[in-house]
Amino acid sequence: MTTSGRNTPTKSLPDLSLAYLDLDSKRQLDLQGRGLYTCDDSRIRPTDPKQGHWGAPQGSHSPFLPSGVPMVHHSILHHQAPPAGESTYDTLSLESSDSVETSVSTGNNSACSPESSNGLAGLRLEEMEKMLKEAQQEKARLVESREREVQARKQLLEAERRRREEVERRLQDETAHRQRLVEEEVKLREKQCSQARPMTRYLPIRKEEFDLRSHVESSGHCVDTCAYVIVTEKMCKGHLVKMGGKIKSWKKRWFVFDRLKRTFSYYVDKHETKLKGVIYFQAIEEVYYDHLRSATKSPNPSLTFCVKTHDRLYFMVAPSPEAMRIWMDVIVTGAEGYTQFMT
Repeated sequence: MTTSGRNTPTKSLPDLSLAYLDLDSKRQLDLQGRGLYTCDDSRIRPTDPKQGHWGAPQGSHSPFLPSGVPMVHHSILHHQAPPAGESTYDTLSLESSDSVETSVSTGNNSACSPESSNGLAGLRLEEMEKMLKEAQQEKARLVESREREVQARKQLLEAERRRREEVERRLQDETAHRQRLVEEEVKLREKQCSQARPMTRYLPIRKEEFDLRSHVESSGHCVDTCAYVIVTEKMCKGHLVKMGGKIKSWKKRWFVFDRLKRTFSYYVDKHETKLKGVIYFQAIEEVYYDHLRSATKSPNPSLTFCVKTHDRLYFMVAPSPEAMRIWMDVIVTGAEGYTQFMT
């Protein structure tokens, strides 16, 4: 093979040049199949006529043939002059092929085109705007949620404050009510203490000059208004219902408390003709109200009182509450069997 324009015969490398020509042909066919072509400056240009000749330099010829087939410039084969004294060989420049491969490898990148770059920038801008909008919406949602939580917390605190105020008001009312009750109780006790009689007045009194009626009246009883009891200076008489000793039956008897004889006797009637029993002062230990309801089948448990002696317990029922209190105060003045006060 000889180079054009030279008559000097040179050694040829048919195998190597043919191999490179086949390689170049394959590359060109591959580029044509992809719609690309090569030019002198080894840059890849699109074959689509709609794209225009934006890649072609000014003053260059159109790369398209009249038939529309892209023209490929085979510039990858260069003939270099051999050094002095050596034979001339056909040489193959790989620089162009490398540039073609680089151009092919990067030609599919859409970022190389200005329109593609603008499109990607627009997409990125839209994505950023979308993300910013979503972030703003999320922020607004969080702020709104925070405001709702704060409002709910304020409502809870207000409800708790009202509940505590209501509880405090109730406690104050209850405290004031209890204070009033305590004050009333204190006043009542003071009144009772002022009217109370000393314990010595209930102890047996053995003085001969003792006035029973005056003692009863000074104890707070009004003898004149009680028609069931007759009280004098030395005696007290009246009807009482007594429970029997052996047979637990209730019978009405006439009782006489005599300080001169120091006896507490009971008769069938007020004529005092038939004596049924005698209780001596020395045997009387205690006189108390039957608060345990020990008297069985009492005609009136609320008016029943007891006279305790050494050997027996007498249950008696008074005709009225005032009569019961008078009888108890009278009998206790003769309870000489109660000796604990002497110790």
